[in-house]
Amino acid sequence: MGAVSLMHRLSLPDFEEAHLLLQPLIDRGVRHPLPVAWLGTWHVLRVSQGWSEDPQRDTYLASECTKRALDMDPDNSLALAVNGFVHINLLKKFDLAENSYERALAANPSNAFAWLLKGTLHAFKSKGEQAVEHTERALALSPLDPHRYFYDSLAATAAAAAGKYERALELAQRSFKANRKHTSTLRVMTVAQWLLGQHDDAHKTVQELLRLQPTMTVSGWLKGSPAASYEIGRQAAEVFRRAGVPE
Repeated sequence: MGAVSLMHRLSLPDFEEAHLLLQPLIDRGVRHPLPVAWLGTWHVLRVSQGWSEDPQRDTYLASECTKRALDMDPDNSLALAVNGFVHINLLKKFDLAENSYERALAANPSNAFAWLLKGTLHAFKSKGEQAVEHTERALALSPLDPHRYFYDSLAATAAAAAGKYERALELAQRSFKANRKHTSTLRVMTVAQWLLGQHDDAHKTVQELLRLQPTMTVSGWLKGSPAASYEIGRQAAEVFRRAGVPE
């Protein structure tokens, strides 16, 4: 639990410490899927935050974690949700991710994390109404989640996919207030601000985004984003260009 808390602070020293806590626990040979599944999540967040020096290796390691976790317990709801997280965010295999989320929710219909991630999958595919339905259910299922900023951030992406930019901005600002280091929050905040006509605010948000992720470019984001080939991805890329992200 300490490792999970540290990784979600999104401070790089704390994030690295989370790995140092999880790996020895796994190395002890305890046959339980949860630590391995959370290590898979760690690798996904490492890539999405722009901290990975080798995204291909982190993708491989994340996949290995979920395979190992599901070998231990094929019906573990968290492991199935993380498996979907890996397949959508890193491997861009939408069908496999959706199947994994369905299995996670069949095992535990109250798994807020699975509902959240399933909603995000729909957001990436520009299916806004489904995205909002699932992410709002996740928020309702876990109203006091210690990682609420993460839920608010992904729910903001869903709202943006549905064209509900005021709601997207509200959620993104709430997420940012709780955790100022989540780059995904700043990306969706930029999109919402720009499309609401708040161009000066969007420029300021991009400046903060580039401070946290100085290597970000539009082309690099398109290469890594699961949404790149869908309308929401193309729209976001154009907003990033106009708001000051380098090409």
